[in-house]
Amino acid sequence: MSRAIELFARMHEVRSVTADERGRQTLTGDVILAVFGKVQHKMPLGMDLLMAKYVHDAPAANRIIDVMAIWLNDEPLKRKDLAMALSCVALDVFCDKPVASQKRQLAALWRKCSDQAKRSNRLIKGWQAKIKRLQRNIDACETHAAEERLLSAINDLEALIIKDRRRIDEYAQSQSLKSLTCPRCSGTGLILNTGECPSCNGHGLFIPSVDNIRQHLRHIGLGRVSDKLWENELKPWFEKCLSKLYVKSSDATKMLSNFLYNESDLDNGLCFI
Repeated sequence: MSRAIELFARMHEVRSVTADERGRQTLTGDVILAVFGKVQHKMPLGMDLLMAKYVHDAPAANRIIDVMAIWLNDEPLKRKDLAMALSCVALDVFCDKPVASQKRQLAALWRKCSDQAKRSNRLIKGWQAKIKRLQRNIDACETHAAEERLLSAINDLEALIIKDRRRIDEYAQSQSLKSLTCPRCSGTGLILNTGECPSCNGHGLFIPSVDNIRQHLRHIGLGRVSDKLWENELKPWFEKCLSKLYVKSSDATKMLSNFLYNESDLDNGLCFI
């Protein structure tokens, strides 16, 4: 991540941000915000892309979708409805968000490999062991009241197990929507004492393949796409759209870096690129 993007992301956090060198302040928050505004004026789409990717700004994402719809109007495509759906997928891929066909796999890994899941499994195993002990004690009960107390305790433990499993399911589903990072290797691509992570094939990320993108259309209820339509129209449009997003964001990042560099004291050796 470039210094300019780091400042961009930090500026939208609760704390203010300044750029400094050797403890001496060179760029105040006001100056940085002024630079952001200048780039926003010159490259609104590029800045919206940075906002959507690094700050998760929903209004910026909506504006990007509106721009992509304008791009699509100039294209001689027969299935512009499918192309528009793919435009939204391209934005998700640009923002490093998983597509629908990957979310189930990611959710399963979060449910199994996350720290919260491991903690939950330990708790559930402990509760299950207590349930087995209580069930063995039921046969030794001499009174109905004692048996009822044990059954009540078993029911309470079973309720805890159901509640914790539901909590982990909700957590896994939530995490699977946020990032492409592999939860098994935490994005490193490696498993300790094992080598390459088998879940992400050593990439550290679940990078969407062409098949993932095509399957996404079925996952969102748009049905199957013929090979001819995919190869002749949809795949070229998806690649073109995604390429445009990267180019526009790269141009905005370069302008942002240059403006921040020009505002800084050149003698102190700061470089934002």
